[in-house]
Amino acid sequence: MEAYNLDLIARSGPFLIAGPCALESEAVCREVAAVLCDIARDLQIPVIFKGSYSKANRTHEEAFHGLGLERGLELLALVRREFGLPVTSDVHEIREVAPAGEVLDLVQIPSLLCKNTGLLHAAADTGKPVNIKKGQFITAADMRWSVDKVTARGNRRVWITERGNLFGYGETVVDFRVLNAIRDFAGPVIFDATHSVRHAARRSADPEGGTPQDIPLLARCAAAAGFDGLFLEVHPRPGQAPCDAAVAWPLADLPELARCFVEIRRFVGAVSGAPERR
Repeated sequence: MEAYNLDLIARSGPFLIAGPCALESEAVCREVAAVLCDIARDLQIPVIFKGSYSKANRTHEEAFHGLGLERGLELLALVRREFGLPVTSDVHEIREVAPAGEVLDLVQIPSLLCKNTGLLHAAADTGKPVNIKKGQFITAADMRWSVDKVTARGNRRVWITERGNLFGYGETVVDFRVLNAIRDFAGPVIFDATHSVRHAARRSADPEGGTPQDIPLLARCAAAAGFDGLFLEVHPRPGQAPCDAAVAWPLADLPELARCFVEIRRFVGAVSGAPERR
């Protein structure tokens, strides 16, 4: 399988971004990538492998913070080379961006850093598409200013991922009206169905750290609303995931969830004429 052209993804039908929250081993990467390849083939959609080499925004010092830049990029390069999947990861520091940009097809900006000017400039300067995750503390309209920081550097390949807004202490809610606001100034708009059900006040391994049973419902709603892509953090054995175990979607159940999103999204596009992307 050849890697997809990301500019083509930005103009094509529904797509999937999925993978482990944190890269942990070559074996898990291979297991996940094999399933993603099957989904890409069976559903005839673009699929991007996502895995974080660093989890710099973990709450607790003793939490798993990732394999690090060097080993993480090695694993992402392996997935790209051996499975033909485009790859993405989040960058947290300006110094990481240039080496990460040599491997990544899509540079992801974490939600907590979505307003960081220096990081956005560095990501833009890679020339790669930049996927900014909307902060859970910011309005959809205000994401325009983050997009401007990328386009000001001459890079207009900006994607936005919605992951809900904080409502009270630790609870996250999703307002699907953000889609209309974001479409005015960004390219593909993606829905993160896993972080949208995460309870920020709980540890990620806490069984009460999220409501993964709500993921299919929100994914269906996102497809019906007209989101272009679905973002999911998945794991072969969610309870053993070193990061966001409470909301990681089971890898074995991913094909059916992806099929449901794609079929609804295609139907909505056919009957309502989904808005054209930039």
